Amino acid sequence: MAANSVLTENVIKVRYQIGGDSKGKDVFKEQNFKNISADATDDNLVQLSDAVEKLLDYSVSTIKKQQTFIVLIKAIMNHKFCGKQ
Repeated sequence: MAANSVLTENVIKVRYQIGGDSKGKDVFKEQNFKNISADATDDNLVQLSDAVEKLLDYSVSTIKKQQTFIVLIKAIMNHKFCGKQ
């Protein structure tokens, strides 16, 4: 049985420090960017975070790349697409 994965969602999460609390702990905020191109390289993501950093006037501390895939099993794909129920 063969399987193939297909990218269904590409999300970038940019975390940045917005200040500190009364106890001296750093306070962070996170911004999500959806519908990022599947072809985007890690360098492209850093460029995006640099642009966000300039717009927000805060320093970016973390960039997270979250990708969601669906795994298709060939036997199931053939069954569904051949009109068999």
